[in-house]
Amino acid sequence: MKRIAFILLIMLALTGCKNYRVVDEVQIIQAMGYDVKNGNYIGTAIYPTFKQGPMTKPNILTTSSSTTYDLIPRLSSKSALPIEEGQLRLVLFGEEFAKGGITEVVHSLARNNKIGSRLQLAVAKGDAEELLRITAKKTLSDTLYLSNLVEQNIRAMNLPKMNLHLFLYNYFGKGRDPFLPYFEKKGDFVKLEGIALFKDGRFVGKVNLRDSFLVKVLLNETKNGMYQLRVADYRKKEESRVLLQNLFARSRYEWKKRGERPVLTISIHIQAAVKDYPSWLDMPQKNTLKMVREKMEKDIETSVKNLMEYFKEKEVDPLGIGDFVRSQTRNWNEEEFYREYKEIDIRPHVKVDIIQTGIGE
Repeated sequence: MKRIAFILLIMLALTGCKNYRVVDEVQIIQAMGYDVKNGNYIGTAIYPTFKQGPMTKPNILTTSSSTTYDLIPRLSSKSALPIEEGQLRLVLFGEEFAKGGITEVVHSLARNNKIGSRLQLAVAKGDAEELLRITAKKTLSDTLYLSNLVEQNIRAMNLPKMNLHLFLYNYFGKGRDPFLPYFEKKGDFVKLEGIALFKDGRFVGKVNLRDSFLVKVLLNETKNGMYQLRVADYRKKEESRVLLQNLFARSRYEWKKRGERPVLTISIHIQAAVKDYPSWLDMPQKNTLKMVREKMEKDIETSVKNLMEYFKEKEVDPLGIGDFVRSQTRNWNEEEFYREYKEIDIRPHVKVDIIQTGIGE
């Protein structure tokens, strides 16, 4: 009997300490934008307003300040309800803001115990405010449109895994650099265009969605992603595309120093399915499959080499090559490695197996 009474007492104490908030008594921010204009920082927040039943409508708050630290308090001064950050799913940086550095904001997010490590960060071409206003106007009831867009492209398409936790890991880790999704305005819509590259917390360049598929494969994220391959019909003198889906991929790195120049050999093995192809291409024929396979191997080898040259030109290491070399080298020195980074001889070798050509075949 005493044991039961003790358990009831503990349960009563726990319920007494519970800190809760009623959903229609707080302003739940679900997306936040940061811009810089005329020396001032602009903060933009999207929050849902709840109608009768399950219906919601996105609304926007915006404010400006000379620092990033008090943007949330300034937003609160414009809100009739207390602002709640616990449901924040995406932080969008305008391109000019990202060029100046996002380190202060990211550190603030990392210290905020209300915000989860799966929070998505992203970069907008132009102003973050403009893109957030477009999504609030076009999506009608979906305040999580941009974060859901990122998540589904990570799961099923060409985006590598990324969130606040991974950004911090790549930012603070030796021999690697972070990257984020990159959005652009297309007419009255917002479109995912690839990934933004960062060096020391500053935006320095971007790659398109086709190349972000290669980044995904090179990071050994083994499944999903689409790759378009150009093929030509010499009889009709026209060019078309074969769409291939990655079923499984594996990358293996080998590091050697041959003479004075370091050599990085990248062996890539892809198992792919043909999702679509032009009607004039006789895909079931063995010769056609061989042609597509060999063309894809050469195309990816060239694309990987060009992509790596771009990374070296921008002095970024989103693949963590430095971290890999550190694991292979005794007394590895980060500064010395990146002084030689542009001199690395990149040698990609690609093997493709086409194991499906569609239900019709």
